[in-house]
Amino acid sequence: MKLVQDFFTIYKQVTWEKDSEGMIGLYHNNVVIFDMWEHGYQTGLVEWSRVIKEWLGSLGEERVNVIFEMIEIHEGDHVGFASALITFQAISTKNSMIRSMKNRMTVGFVKEKDLWKVIHQHTSAPIYSALTGILNF
Repeated sequence: MKLVQDFFTIYKQVTWEKDSEGMIGLYHNNVVIFDMWEHGYQTGLVEWSRVIKEWLGSLGEERVNVIFEMIEIHEGDHVGFASALITFQAISTKNSMIRSMKNRMTVGFVKEKDLWKVIHQHTSAPIYSALTGILNF
């Protein structure tokens, strides 16, 4: 990625295309992921690549439309930071939305050889204080 903001366009595109190699290319070899699913924590691109391939490979005929909102980017010479709301919409072969989920995403970037790579990613969703469910925000 030439610019940090490219992450959001590329992420949306490779998710829709189920392009696991394109998705993997966004991340640094030493990436740390705090995720909401299964393991919750992955380190290194090899481990994260398995998760990406499993997710995109499990979609079958469905596609996932990604919508980013409230994108905030802070970029220095070699370190960048971004946050956004991200909505995942499962789309059927008949082009109708099957289900949808909104998360919060925070992404840290490092710049190497004039290219930005994700070094840290954290996704989350707010929950009710009684721990009874995820808030719809």
